[in-house]
Amino acid sequence: MTARNVLFGTIIIFGCTVLPVALMLGYDAYHSRDITAKIVARAPERGNFTPREITVTAGEKARIQVRNIDTVTHGFASPKLGFDAGTINAGHAVVVEFTPEKPGTYDFYCTTWCSEFHIQMRGKIIVVAKTQ
Repeated sequence: MTARNVLFGTIIIFGCTVLPVALMLGYDAYHSRDITAKIVARAPERGNFTPREITVTAGEKARIQVRNIDTVTHGFASPKLGFDAGTINAGHAVVVEFTPEKPGTYDFYCTTWCSEFHIQMRGKIIVVAKTQ
Protein backbone atom coordinates (compact mmCIF):
# COMPACT_ATOMS: atom_id res chain seq x y z
CA MET A 1 0.00 0.00 0.00
CA THR A 2 1.24 3.42 -0.86
CA ALA A 3 0.85 6.53 1.21
CA ARG A 4 -1.46 7.84 -1.48
CA ASN A 5 -3.83 4.85 -1.08
CA VAL A 6 -3.84 5.24 2.71
CA LEU A 7 -4.68 8.93 2.38
CA PHE A 8 -7.42 8.21 -0.16
CA GLY A 9 -8.88 5.48 2.10
CA THR A 10 -8.82 7.81 5.11
CA ILE A 11 -10.65 10.51 3.15
CA ILE A 12 -13.30 8.00 2.00
CA ILE A 13 -13.84 6.65 5.54
CA PHE A 14 -14.08 10.21 6.91
CA GLY A 15 -16.55 11.18 4.19
CA CYS A 16 -18.74 8.15 4.90
CA THR A 17 -18.76 8.35 8.71
CA VAL A 18 -17.91 11.67 10.31
CA LEU A 19 -19.17 14.00 7.59
CA PRO A 20 -22.80 12.75 7.53
CA VAL A 21 -23.06 13.01 11.33
CA ALA A 22 -21.62 16.55 11.29
CA LEU A 23 -24.00 17.58 8.51
CA MET A 24 -27.00 16.12 10.37
CA LEU A 25 -26.10 17.96 13.58
CA GLY A 26 -25.55 21.20 11.68
CA TYR A 27 -28.88 20.81 9.89
CA ASP A 28 -30.71 20.25 13.18
CA ALA A 29 -28.97 23.23 14.81
CA TYR A 30 -29.82 25.47 11.86
CA HIS A 31 -33.51 24.51 11.86
CA SER A 32 -33.90 24.84 15.61
CA ARG A 33 -32.14 28.19 16.03
CA ASP A 34 -35.42 30.05 16.69
CA ILE A 35 -36.86 27.42 19.06
CA THR A 36 -37.93 28.80 22.45
CA ALA A 37 -38.07 25.38 24.13
CA LYS A 38 -37.63 21.72 23.25
CA ILE A 39 -39.81 19.02 24.77
CA VAL A 40 -39.33 15.28 24.47
CA ALA A 41 -42.48 13.14 24.54
CA ARG A 42 -42.56 9.64 26.06
CA ALA A 43 -45.40 7.67 27.60
CA PRO A 44 -45.67 8.46 31.35
CA GLU A 45 -44.21 5.13 32.43
CA ARG A 46 -41.16 5.83 30.23
CA GLY A 47 -40.55 9.46 31.22
CA ASN A 48 -43.54 11.64 30.26
CA PHE A 49 -42.96 15.10 28.74
CA THR A 50 -39.44 16.33 29.51
CA PRO A 51 -39.28 19.01 30.73
CA ARG A 52 -42.76 19.17 32.20
CA GLU A 53 -42.58 22.91 32.77
CA ILE A 54 -41.38 25.67 30.43
CA THR A 55 -41.37 29.45 30.69
CA VAL A 56 -42.19 31.90 27.89
CA THR A 57 -42.75 35.66 27.79
CA ALA A 58 -46.13 37.35 27.29
CA GLY A 59 -46.39 39.24 24.01
CA GLU A 60 -43.48 37.40 22.37
CA LYS A 61 -43.81 34.61 19.83
CA ALA A 62 -42.94 31.24 21.33
CA ARG A 63 -41.81 28.25 19.24
CA ILE A 64 -41.89 24.91 21.02
CA GLN A 65 -40.46 21.80 19.39
CA VAL A 66 -42.01 18.55 20.59
CA ARG A 67 -40.05 15.44 19.61
CA ASN A 68 -41.71 12.03 20.03
CA ILE A 69 -38.93 9.53 20.80
CA ASP A 70 -41.44 6.91 21.90
CA THR A 71 -42.83 3.91 20.00
CA VAL A 72 -46.42 5.17 20.20
CA THR A 73 -48.23 8.23 18.85
CA HIS A 74 -48.60 11.31 21.06
CA GLY A 75 -50.33 14.66 20.79
CA PHE A 76 -49.61 18.10 22.22
CA ALA A 77 -52.12 20.84 22.99
CA SER A 78 -52.93 23.76 25.24
CA PRO A 79 -56.47 25.02 24.52
CA LYS A 80 -56.13 28.11 26.72
CA LEU A 81 -53.06 29.17 24.72
CA GLY A 82 -54.85 28.31 21.49
CA PHE A 83 -52.78 25.53 19.97
CA ASP A 84 -53.14 21.85 19.12
CA ALA A 85 -50.26 20.14 17.31
CA GLY A 86 -52.40 17.15 16.38
CA THR A 87 -50.79 13.73 16.34
CA ILE A 88 -47.05 13.30 16.56
CA ASN A 89 -46.02 9.93 15.18
CA ALA A 90 -43.21 7.90 16.74
CA GLY A 91 -39.84 9.30 15.76
CA HIS A 92 -41.23 12.61 14.49
CA ALA A 93 -41.22 16.18 15.76
CA VAL A 94 -43.51 19.17 15.39
CA VAL A 95 -43.03 22.85 16.10
CA VAL A 96 -45.88 24.78 17.69
CA GLU A 97 -45.94 28.57 17.41
CA PHE A 98 -48.08 30.88 19.52
CA THR A 99 -47.94 34.30 21.15
CA PRO A 100 -49.25 34.28 24.74
CA GLU A 101 -51.16 37.43 25.56
CA LYS A 102 -51.16 37.50 29.36
CA PRO A 103 -49.03 36.10 32.19
CA GLY A 104 -50.23 32.99 33.97
CA THR A 105 -49.80 29.24 34.20
CA TYR A 106 -51.33 27.14 31.44
CA ASP A 107 -51.63 23.37 31.13
CA PHE A 108 -50.46 21.37 28.13
CA TYR A 109 -51.19 17.70 27.63
CA CYS A 110 -51.07 14.73 25.31
CA THR A 111 -54.17 14.52 23.11
CA THR A 112 -53.66 10.98 21.78
CA TRP A 113 -54.21 7.86 23.88
CA CYS A 114 -50.67 6.58 24.47
CA SER A 115 -50.83 4.25 27.48
CA GLU A 116 -52.93 3.35 30.46
CA PHE A 117 -51.31 6.33 32.24
CA HIS A 118 -52.17 8.74 29.42
CA ILE A 119 -54.08 11.10 31.72
CA GLN A 120 -50.81 11.80 33.59
CA MET A 121 -49.07 13.04 30.45
CA ARG A 122 -49.23 16.76 31.03
CA GLY A 123 -47.18 19.78 31.96
CA LYS A 124 -47.26 23.54 32.43
CA ILE A 125 -46.34 26.57 30.38
CA ILE A 126 -45.57 29.54 32.60
CA VAL A 127 -46.09 32.85 30.86
CA VAL A 128 -44.18 35.68 32.53
CA ALA A 129 -44.63 39.41 32.02
CA LYS A 130 -42.25 41.11 29.63
CA THR A 131 -39.61 43.08 31.53
CA GLN A 132 -39.01 46.63 30.41
